[in-house]
Amino acid sequence: EYEILMNAISVDFLTDSNVVFNTFIVSLFQLAGYLARAMAIFRVDEVIVYNDKNQQSTQGANYLSRMLQYLETPQYLRRALIPMHPSLRLAGLLPPLDAPHHPRQHEWIPWREGATVGGPNGSGSGSSIVNVGLAQNVKVNHELSVGTRVTVHMGADENRSVSEEEVYDLVSPSQPREQGGLYWGYTVREANGLSAVFSECTYEDGYDFSIGTSERGEAPASGADLKLPPFNHLLIVFGGLHGVEESVSLDPELEVEDAGCLFDLFLNTCPGQGSRTIRCEEAVLISLAFLQPTIR
Repeated sequence: EYEILMNAISVDFLTDSNVVFNTFIVSLFQLAGYLARAMAIFRVDEVIVYNDKNQQSTQGANYLSRMLQYLETPQYLRRALIPMHPSLRLAGLLPPLDAPHHPRQHEWIPWREGATVGGPNGSGSGSSIVNVGLAQNVKVNHELSVGTRVTVHMGADENRSVSEEEVYDLVSPSQPREQGGLYWGYTVREANGLSAVFSECTYEDGYDFSIGTSERGEAPASGADLKLPPFNHLLIVFGGLHGVEESVSLDPELEVEDAGCLFDLFLNTCPGQGSRTIRCEEAVLISLAFLQPTIR
């Protein structure tokens, strides 16, 4: 029940792109690896990388978004879906997400992510050939352009094998989560400033509840002490080196003096810290673990 409940909601992660320029010991690509692993471990559905509306911050947002998208994509689809880029040269050294939508070739699961590689009989056939990471490609019931990412329903019979004649169904990427209780990866969105995070929200009704994180926020003794209202889309916001407060002050479209006013909750998830600073990857793991009892 917990699995299904968790997957029926959306948990969104938000970080300031300036963190990529303030990484001292951990290199940029390693930071992206830490963040991607945290997203998978805590079943985050959407990652939003916002900039502070300057050139350096925008470059950081582009880099981090590209890396996070690369790591979320199943290994067998990366060459078909992710364009070659110098920043991805070392990405293969990062640890895999090992999420359900990254299956091994010998595994049979009810759904698989795939990429279209062509049509069986050329244009107008009404079907497409899709690479789903098995020894043999499969045929699906839609004609799509080459290089389109899709979710294919493979069926629940673990003893079946791929047939050249069988036509498989394309389904929504949310179906594995909603019907099977499986974590099925995250999407990545870039936002031009913190204000655009809210104004360009992809959900029709916006975010039901938002939590900002800061050392100047409220400091409950435990995440279990928090009482959140029912929600469909929860937004958790992290700042850069100088916190969410700086991102608020740098965004002219946010006419507020107190950053805490932007959020339903403004929390310090690590009160009494022994270090003067908490690194981005540390803050993410601490905060998401702190909030788990409440999100459940």
